[in-house]
Formats: sequence, C-alpha cells, structure tokens
Amino acid sequence: MNSLDILKESGLYKEGKPLRLHLGCGQTHLDGYVNIDFSQGQHKVMKIVADAKADITTDLVFPRFSISEIRSHHMYEHFSRVIALAQLIKWHFWLKIDGVLVIETPDGLRSAKQLVDELTDYKQKMAIVRHLVGDQSEEWGYHKDLWYGERFETTLSSFGFHVTDIDYLEWDRWPYLRSIKVIASKVREVSINDQIDIAYTLLKDSMVSEREKSTLEVWKKQLRDNLRGYL
Repeated sequence: MNSLDILKESGLYKEGKPLRLHLGCGQTHLDGYVNIDFSQGQHKVMKIVADAKADITTDLVFPRFSISEIRSHHMYEHFSRVIALAQLIKWHFWLKIDGVLVIETPDGLRSAKQLVDELTDYKQKMAIVRHLVGDQSEEWGYHKDLWYGERFETTLSSFGFHVTDIDYLEWDRWPYLRSIKVIASKVREVSINDQIDIAYTLLKDSMVSEREKSTLEVWKKQLRDNLRGYL
C-alpha cells in the first residue's frame, strides 16, 4: 500500500482535496497540511506534533502527480548530498505540474560571511557553527550539507523546477542566525532517467579534483540504490 492510500484510510486525506505535506514538522503543526516526522521516541528534546510518523527518506511512497505542495523547514540540511538529490527526484515525481516546493535551511554562504567578520565574537561564532552543523542531540541531528541561494537555483532549475522566490532570513536578535527559504514550482515533467543523469552532473560539482572519480562512482551507486523503486 502506498502512502496516499494510508493517508486516506487514516482519514488524514480526502479524495479531491489538495494534498500538502509538511515534512520534518517537529514542534510546528501547520493547518491544511499532513504533518510528518519521526516518532516521539526518536526525539529526546522536542515534543512532536506530527499527524503521521515516518522516516521521510525511506517510508514515503506517493503516486506520480498526487501532491500539490511539499514543504520542509530546517530538515533538508540533514540529508547527505546524495540523499538530498534523491529526495528532489522523488518529490518531483510526486508533485503535480505547478505543484509547489518550499525548502528552508541555514544559509551556508551568508553564515560563512558572519564567521569571518571581524566584528563577530567567539560566542556568536559558536552559535553560528551550531546553526550550520546541527544540535547533534540525536543520531539524525547532524547537518550533513550546506545550501545557499546559487546552489538552490542551480539544483532546482536543473530538475525542472522554477524558483519563484528566495527569502534571505535573519534573526532579529542575538546571535542573528541566517537562513534561506526557497519557493519553487514544478513547471515541467522530467523523466526519472533524465533526472538521474542531471543528478550525476550535480554530484560531479562536489568533486575537488578528477582524482575523485571513484568517489563519484560511489555517489552514483548510492543514488541509484536510493531510487530503486522508481527505476
């Protein structure tokens, strides 16, 4: 049984209405969305308010063109570079044409600028580092990658999304942490095989030299393994 049928059986979704997913909801419950996160047992710090419990990277399987919106706030940075691209391929598959994708993460580039600013003192630097690498209170609580405006625009547009808005966010109080929120829409359908080829190209951008070709092959295999049910 796919995830859509499970949501219907549980009463979390009714046929004919837009299906909006809030992934990695944590303590934030959004009305009008199906809020999904790990079970409470996997959270020692926060009280989870999820409608449905799941490992977002492995448990969710939706039919093509079944989702109207997918949003995540401070979850995407928990994915490795391979899993992040694999999730985009899955989300593109699930989303309807003109479906909306919203992703918010720490802003790696603007946070790095804060770190090297001579006016930033030690305590603020440590707060920024924590913002970038995660609270690390759980096995999943580590941030595995950095995202910033140009990277989001390049990646999403490659996969058939159109970036409609980028919000550069900053706390209005100490330690003035900086994040980025990207809103995009799925404007065209791209086949899974074409998206895999696109992902290979994007993964190659993470190589530091041609000597890492064997590493690239490992990344490619990891991507294919993660997408086995879609090939």
